[in-house]
Formats: sequence, C-alpha cells, structure tokens
Amino acid sequence: MSEDRVLPSLAKSTDEYMAAYELSEDGYLEEAEKHARKSIEIKKNIEALILLIDVLEKQKKDSSNYLNMLLREYPTNPDTYRRLFLSTINSNREEALSYINKAINLLKKSVYYYDKSRLLFSMERYLEALASVDLAIKMENRNPSYWNKRAETLIKLQRINDAKESCEVALKIDQRDRDALVTLARIYLDSGEKERARELVMKVENRDEEIKKILEETLS
Repeated sequence: MSEDRVLPSLAKSTDEYMAAYELSEDGYLEEAEKHARKSIEIKKNIEALILLIDVLEKQKKDSSNYLNMLLREYPTNPDTYRRLFLSTINSNREEALSYINKAINLLKKSVYYYDKSRLLFSMERYLEALASVDLAIKMENRNPSYWNKRAETLIKLQRINDAKESCEVALKIDQRDRDALVTLARIYLDSGEKERARELVMKVENRDEEIKKILEETLS
C-alpha cells in the first residue's frame, strides 16, 4: 500500500479515537463506543481497542472478544496485560495478579507497581502491597495516590506514625488531596485529637456523606 493511502487512514483512525476518548471522558459511553469501533475498523490500533474494552465494561457489556483480540494482536505490549488485569481484578484476583506481573516483566512502570499494590491490598497481603507501592514511589515520588495507598497499607500493618508521615507527604504534593485529608483525619480521630481531625476535613471541598459523618464524630 502506498504511503499516501496509509497516512490518511491513520489520521482518520486517530481522529475517531480522539473523539471516542473525549466522549468517554464526558460520560457519553454509547457514542464513545461507536467512535472507538470506527477507529479500529479504519485501522487497528491498541489505544482504541483498550478504550473500547473500557467503555464496554463501564456499560456492563461483554468485552471478551476484544480482550482476545487485544491479546492476539499485541502479545508483547505491557498495556495489553494491564488491561487484562483491570478486566479481571474483581472476578479473579489470582489471574489479575498474573497479568500485572506479566506487564511488569515487560516494562517496569510505576503505575503497574501501584496497580499490583492495590490488588495485593485487596487480598490482605499487606507486606507485599507495601513493597510494591514503595517501588512505585521510588520511580515516581510526586504522585499523591501512591503515598495514600502507602498510608492505607501502613495502617493495616499498625504502623500509624509512618502512615501519618505518608499522608503528610501526599498533602505537600497536593494540599487539597481528599484521600490524604480523610485518612489523616481518621488517624487523629482514633487518637482522640478531634479538633485536628475537624481542621483537616473542613479542607475537603465536596462535603459528601463520608465527610459529614467524620465531622459529626469530631463533635461527639
């Protein structure tokens, strides 16, 4: 195929993918699905395929054919195994663990270690979860989500002071980070420091039921 035919095809596929991505971000899943399918029809690409799987699963539709296609077409791409991990994390944790380990074997990336930590935490394998999130932090130490997962894990290991320090690091990165504020407030509540807990949750922008409950606890 000549170059002048390939490039327009690629551009059209990319345009459809970008439309699908933007629609997905705005919550228009059915329309996003249509554009992702069109992108793949024009020119098969891993980005649109992963997005299509994500959109289908958010709509609780069957994605198995596209997961198989992903594995068949892109068997050496680590993002293939991360998508398989995300698709199985709630149904088969051991299988999900094998997928994220495969992704890590192909490419050592901070988000993969973070994903693995989340999974190990859900399996109550807290020491392993801590080791994994520490690797994520070693690679990318400015991500508050990583520090929050570390704090959450340290609490399970009864290392409260270390958990508090991790929350404080997260808040240095983002002083309005909700997870860090809530976790740190709960730590102070548990130690009887209600005023400090209240000061923290007052900084949370969206006062949902969880925040209201904590505020009530600070006054009881």
